[in-house]
Amino acid sequence: MGRYKRIGYFMAAFGGMCWAFSGACGQYLFMNRGLNADWLVSVRLTVAGILLTLYSLARWRGKATAMFRSARKVGALVVFGLFGMALCQYAFFRSIELSNAATATTLQYTGPAIVLVWLALREKRMPSKQELLAVLCAIVGVYLLATHGDPTQLALSGKAFVWCMIGACAFAVYSVQPRALIERYDTVPVTGFGMLIGGIALGAIFQPWHIVGQWDAVTVCGLIVIVLFGTICAFCCYLEGVRRIGAAKGSIIAAVEPVTSAILSVFWLGVPLQVMDYAGIAFIVAAMILLAGKDKKPIPEPEAAEQPAPAVSDGAIE
Repeated sequence: MGRYKRIGYFMAAFGGMCWAFSGACGQYLFMNRGLNADWLVSVRLTVAGILLTLYSLARWRGKATAMFRSARKVGALVVFGLFGMALCQYAFFRSIELSNAATATTLQYTGPAIVLVWLALREKRMPSKQELLAVLCAIVGVYLLATHGDPTQLALSGKAFVWCMIGACAFAVYSVQPRALIERYDTVPVTGFGMLIGGIALGAIFQPWHIVGQWDAVTVCGLIVIVLFGTICAFCCYLEGVRRIGAAKGSIIAAVEPVTSAILSVFWLGVPLQVMDYAGIAFIVAAMILLAGKDKKPIPEPEAAEQPAPAVSDGAIE
C-alpha cells in the first residue's frame, strides 16, 4: 500500500474518531447544559461553514469560485449541503438527543451498506456473497440495537429509530454524492460551502439567535470542540480520506467511530449498555470489516502533489 492510500485510511479513521468525540460532547451538552439539536447543529454548521469558506477563499480562490460558474455544479453543491451535510448532521444529533451517542452512532453506520446497495444498482450488478453477508450483519446489528432481541418491543423510541435511519441514509448521500466535486475543486472549499448552505438552511428553520441552555465555561468549551474538531477537522479529514480511498472504503474505515463512541459513552457519560447493545455494535463493525477488503483494485498514486485529480471518480454522483 502506497503512502497516498495510507494517508487516506488514516484521515478517514481520524475523522471518525473526531465525530465520536463530537457526538459524546453533544450528548453531554444535551444532558447537562440544556442545549438541543435544533440550536446546536444550525450554529455548528454555520460557524464552521463561515470559517472554512473564508479560508477557502483566501487559499483556493480560483477553485472556490469556479464551482459557481456552472448551474450543474451549484445544484450538486446545494444537494450536498442540504441532503448530505445538513440532514446527516441534524439526524445524527437529533438521534443522540433522543437516545444516546453510542446507539445513534452505530445505527448511522448502516450507511455503508446503503452505499454498497446504491453502487451495485448503479453498476447494474448483483452484490457478491461477501457483500451480501456484510449487509446481513448490518441488518442483524440494527435489529439487536433496536429491539435487544425481542421483536415485540423497541429498545429505543420509535422516533429515535426513525432519525437514526434517516441519518444512515443521509450518511450514504454524504459519502458518495460530493466526491466528483471534491476531485475537481478540493476538499476544503466543497466542505466549507456545503456546511454554510446547510447551516443557513437549518438556521432559517430553527432560528438559533434565540439562545437556549445554560451557558458557562464548560458549555463554551464543548461548543468549540464540536465546531473545530467534530466539524471542521472531522469533515475535512473524512472527505479527503474518501477522495483518496473511495466512498465505500472511507465509510468503512470511519467505522472506528461507533467503537470510540461506545467507549466514551460508557466510561465518560456513564450510559449503561446491555449485552445486546454490544452484540449489535459487533455485528455492524463486522459488516464494515467484511466490506473493507471488497475492492482489491489498486488506486493509482499521483506522481506529485501538484498533479490535478480526475474530474469524476468511480461511484461518484455529481
